[in-house]
Amino acid sequence: MQEKNQKKFEKEKWQKNKEKNSSLLFGFKIDNSDAVKTGRFLVFFIITYLALSLIVSLIPIITIESGIANAELGIVSIFGLQGNVAVQETALINLGNGATIQISELCTGIQELLILVSAIIASIGIAWKKRIIGAVLGAVIAVLFNFFRITATILVIASTKDLGTIEFTHNILFRVFLFATIAVAYIAWFQWAIKTGK
Repeated sequence: MQEKNQKKFEKEKWQKNKEKNSSLLFGFKIDNSDAVKTGRFLVFFIITYLALSLIVSLIPIITIESGIANAELGIVSIFGLQGNVAVQETALINLGNGATIQISELCTGIQELLILVSAIIASIGIAWKKRIIGAVLGAVIAVLFNFFRITATILVIASTKDLGTIEFTHNILFRVFLFATIAVAYIAWFQWAIKTGK
């Protein structure tokens, strides 16, 4: 009985201490130590994102766009589509069926890649080796998925003239799937990183 009362007392003491060291954030109670960890993550994320963005900005965006356009033309040629790449303000893929696909800065997937890599690197508390492995694998996943997304969109454009279908496909593949892939990649990496120890 005494042991049961002792455990109850310790639990109540722990709960009071937790409430004492908690704050309200948007109506939710958050432990102060969790708030500090979250703040450090956000600061480190922003610094990492800005540093990586600065490095990437040294490469002219038209170079990246035309590289992706040329790679995509090679990929869609597997499906029997022929064409050429023209570089103007952005890179254009001119398909043999008359369709023109614009590869703009948003199509490069750079922002999503930078977000994923920055989040992984900013995950304080996980060993640097795991963060570097995660950043490299995350970047590869982001690039591969971006090529998949662009290829799927080009195949839809080549197979239909219905603008509604093209817009729906582009918007769903571009906005939803790309961000979902980034989130799933981060969560999968994070789970792996914490399960395998330091």
